[in-house]
Amino acid sequence: MQQTTSRSRIEASLIEAYRATHYCVTGLYPSFLLRADTYSSDLALCHRTHSVACSAFITAWNPLSVATSHDENVAAQVRLEARLRACGCVLIAGLGVDPTGQWEGEESLLALGLELDTATLIAREFQQNGLLWAGADAVPKLILLR
Repeated sequence: MQQTTSRSRIEASLIEAYRATHYCVTGLYPSFLLRADTYSSDLALCHRTHSVACSAFITAWNPLSVATSHDENVAAQVRLEARLRACGCVLIAGLGVDPTGQWEGEESLLALGLELDTATLIAREFQQNGLLWAGADAVPKLILLR
């Protein structure tokens, strides 16, 4: 895979892959699926249950969408979890899944109550190309960072 610099634009095919990704919230029973630009009644319920108006689905895996070793990804995810806990977020486990099966699922977190500006700052700290963020409307939006 060709390494991408943080200043270059994200390729259209990669953006489409992000849009097609199944953002699975696995840390609740029953689990549920988030899709970019699609209302989620499960997410709306999650927001109401935890008295928040927003959330972010975020990962530390594969910075800049460059394949990274499992051990490095796990270590980065642990740092991300600590960073989000320091913000006071309720965290729910998730997994970003490629529906075509071309790439391995990425451990992720649904961070409840994480405002967009803080979410983008943290995603940039972990060199992510983007994240999924939803406001009070419970419609996750793909937020691209370059």
